[in-house]
Amino acid sequence: MINKYRLATLLLGLFFLFSFYLFSRQVKHGFLKQEDFNFTVVLQNHMPARFDSMWETIALPVTPTPSIFVAGLITLLALVDVKKRRIRFRALLIPLLFGLVILGEMYGKSVVTHPSPPFFMIKHPTTIFPQFYVNAQYSYPSGHTARAVFLGMALFSILAGPFELWKKNWKKTGILAGIILAYIFAVAISRIYLGEHWLSDVIGGGFLGSGLGLLTLALNSHIIPKQ
Repeated sequence: MINKYRLATLLLGLFFLFSFYLFSRQVKHGFLKQEDFNFTVVLQNHMPARFDSMWETIALPVTPTPSIFVAGLITLLALVDVKKRRIRFRALLIPLLFGLVILGEMYGKSVVTHPSPPFFMIKHPTTIFPQFYVNAQYSYPSGHTARAVFLGMALFSILAGPFELWKKNWKKTGILAGIILAYIFAVAISRIYLGEHWLSDVIGGGFLGSGLGLLTLALNSHIIPKQ
């Protein structure tokens, strides 16, 4: 019989994926359009410029190419059960679900067609010739946010699971979860502040990453209590 906690995690993941679908439909029809613009303006007007380079760097691990390496590293860590000296083949679900994160991003970019922030809102275009910077036509959902959430959940399951932190030390578990959540939040804010994404893009990315991340926890984690 399936563990009730694992089943609850699985259902919650499916709920977030359904929420991503519903939210995407609303964004396609202009939902949060004014709020998107207002939130970006507020962030850019109140963030100190001296931190610009930090915001540019912080999302580097979850950019497309490095994130593949990170996902591969997490998978390798999950594959080997050092304590029981065996291979956990369920860990191979991590790259599979990570691939679905990428497909979800492609769905948003090709179907939702949510226009990206205008060029004048972009801070420090990544080129030595800013006038030739090519602004992506569509920005929904934020792939950086989706990957940060998914990889954060996968990493949490790997670090907390084998060492049973959830059982032995709730304080350490809380600290680990807090660090990961803080990083995810920083990535999300950086995308908006730098003018790469709107608030709605980040929310959509959060739904997508959370849904598939929870499926990873449900199918591949040892942190879920036994029934």
